[in-house]
Amino acid sequence: MTNAPMMLEVAERVQESQNVISLRLNVVEGVFQPFVAGQHLPLRLDLPERKLATYTISSDPADHSGYRISVKIEPNGKGGSRFLHAVQVGARIPAERPRGKFVLADDARPVLLLTGGIGITPALSMLSVLTRQPERPVYFVHACLSAAEHSFADEVAEMAARAPNVQAYAAYAEGAEADVADGRCQGVGLLSREVLRELLPLDAYHVYLCGPDGFMSAMRAALVSLGVPDAEIHQETFGGAAPLVKNEAPVSLAPVEGGGGAGALVAGPVVHFAKSGLDVAWDGTSESLLELAEAQGLTPEFECRAGICGTCACRKLSGDVAYTEDLIDSPEEGKIFLCCSVPEGDVTLDL
Repeated sequence: MTNAPMMLEVAERVQESQNVISLRLNVVEGVFQPFVAGQHLPLRLDLPERKLATYTISSDPADHSGYRISVKIEPNGKGGSRFLHAVQVGARIPAERPRGKFVLADDARPVLLLTGGIGITPALSMLSVLTRQPERPVYFVHACLSAAEHSFADEVAEMAARAPNVQAYAAYAEGAEADVADGRCQGVGLLSREVLRELLPLDAYHVYLCGPDGFMSAMRAALVSLGVPDAEIHQETFGGAAPLVKNEAPVSLAPVEGGGGAGALVAGPVVHFAKSGLDVAWDGTSESLLELAEAQGLTPEFECRAGICGTCACRKLSGDVAYTEDLIDSPEEGKIFLCCSVPEGDVTLDL
């Protein structure tokens, strides 16, 4: 039995590339829950190491007949991708409502969709929306290893062909000039600052960056060096230890009155990371305790950053927190989800 709002059935299974499949999921119990391009779908897989997993929706939000998720096989992952790669048409999977904040800004400014590998999935959904905004210039830039790993090449080409406002560019890190000659990609080698400079106009545009941590770090640095404001680079990762956004703003501190010694500093609540021996003032610069920990160089595990998967659960030794997201499942007693919690006063974490 499940209390999930939807029961989904696998209606179609498509091999998109050598390591990515797409599953078409139709609602067979409950009511279709609308989504915004860029959001993800929480699935209740009930695997030993993966009770709940989130997958970005790669279909058009205007299509209310169901959802498409696209999944890369991860042999060393927690089992979710292996399970979904083995699932067959007709299988049923409980699901929660879509959620997530990696979505398009509601304005008419130009857009750069910059993706690496499986990071293409939210950009596909965004691109489907942007093709219906003909006055809005769109640059779709994708990097992958080779033609064998280039998922959705035909789909992107078709959308770009029917939407004059869309320019698409693909680069194969291990490609050959024959790939360019045949039209499979437009560049060979790693994406670089020079390639981006040649592709992109000097304009004020929103950047949506998604892919592996190393790719995003390199692309973000390249964009900033080209004059793109850091605040205009919206970023989402599929896991890893690197922060989504490098927060270089210094924490504003003020002396503590009474207790703590002459060197004690504070600006509001203090977060004590017990294992690391760090006391850090909370001044609201970080959006969550996870971001605060990352800003100190700590590397707690995380995945969804939306209070869904539970990967970032951490023992709270003292104090109280508030959640910035509606939780699907509560953490175990004595634990909190770092990714969507903020301190309500002094807090001590087992981190």
